[in-house]
Amino acid sequence: MSKPHPLIDLSKPWGVIRFIHSDGKEREFYSMVNKLTGSRMTAFDKDPPGIDDPLKWVKSVFRDIRSKSQKVLDYQGTLHFQ
Repeated sequence: MSKPHPLIDLSKPWGVIRFIHSDGKEREFYSMVNKLTGSRMTAFDKDPPGIDDPLKWVKSVFRDIRSKSQKVLDYQGTLHFQ
């Protein structure tokens, strides 16, 4: 992954994780707050993002990806989900 997108509000928790799913395919999950709207955007891959998903749910998805994926390829962000 490259540097964070310029529209991410870096003062809010955010994260991008690339991983190998149990089906063997490479996937990506992200969650971040848009500077312009103040809304949290969360999605898998290139799917349209969900808006304002609860941070508790977002953290649970990151936690599940870490524990259930075949392999985590890369992670960037400030979300703490241990």
